[in-house]
Amino acid sequence: YKSVDRKANPVAATLPEDAKVKRRFPENPLDTLPPLSPHPPDFLPTKRLTHERLASLGVLDNQFLLPEERRLAVHVLALNADAIAFDPEERGTFRDDYISPAVIPLVEHEPWARKSFPIPPGIRDEVHRQIDEKIRLGLLEPSDSSYRTQWFCVAKKNGK
Repeated sequence: YKSVDRKANPVAATLPEDAKVKRRFPENPLDTLPPLSPHPPDFLPTKRLTHERLASLGVLDNQFLLPEERRLAVHVLALNADAIAFDPEERGTFRDDYISPAVIPLVEHEPWARKSFPIPPGIRDEVHRQIDEKIRLGLLEPSDSSYRTQWFCVAKKNGK
């Protein structure tokens, strides 16, 4: 809990030009789309899109679609399977030539260092494993910054 006298207020400032996100289209993305057949072939599982993964998307049992529409949806998913991530290792990022990396501008201030809440000993190993996994996947990166923000662990409904 933070009392009113410790409230952090935003500072009015203009966004520097180098911090603005730049969106570009170096090539027309529609030019590389594979052609669609009016009679899509039967689904053939691949390494990326298996029967189990396809079933998890809920397309096969969607009664809102007609059978031919389901076949077409499965065909479109199969053609674009690289765009779907089922595991964190499969996730990608936007290409820098389409969207520039985000830059967060800062104003002059004094860095803060707040002690984190202790991790309960019963889940400490699992928390360390998850942090190491996120570092390995590039979702987190080690920092030697002078900032330290409080954080805490909350178990999900599945217990992880």
